Amino acid sequence: MLIERVPVPDPGEYGKPRNRFRMTAWCLPPGNAARRAREVFRDQLSRLPMAADVLDELEIVVSELVTNATRYAPGPYELRLLHDHGLPVRAEVVDAGAGTTLIDHLLNRSPPVPERIDDLELGGRGLRIVTELTHGRCGTQWTRLCGTGQLGTGVWFDLPIRPHQP
Repeated sequence: MLIERVPVPDPGEYGKPRNRFRMTAWCLPPGNAARRAREVFRDQLSRLPMAADVLDELEIVVSELVTNATRYAPGPYELRLLHDHGLPVRAEVVDAGAGTTLIDHLLNRSPPVPERIDDLELGGRGLRIVTELTHGRCGTQWTRLCGTGQLGTGVWFDLPIRPHQP
């Protein structure tokens, strides 16, 4: 399901350009949320002037974030794109969980140095991958799910695209 929110301009802004920001959100089915998010993300960004390898890396980021959401947080789940001047500039994965503080800590921690090769087999590398592939342009915030209005956690990352200037 696609949900689109277009901010309403302030009535006092008559005669000025309308608000340039738009958010588009897709509800993700719990059973195949990561696959659906990758499909939507690639479809939305494949038409942009972005190198194929960058798009591949960002698709991995989306997959990691959605997989973490479905593994560790309650649904519903959403994928969002924030648009500026018509171009997507930020992506966000939202769930109904309350993990902003923990996720923010994990995104910003120094990578652990494994003592044994077996330590590399353990989980916990997903958010490190997100930080690396987004060059640290990621974070968390409290937000409301568009589909239900529930308070939840949004994990976002900025896209490496500059909006066109008016």
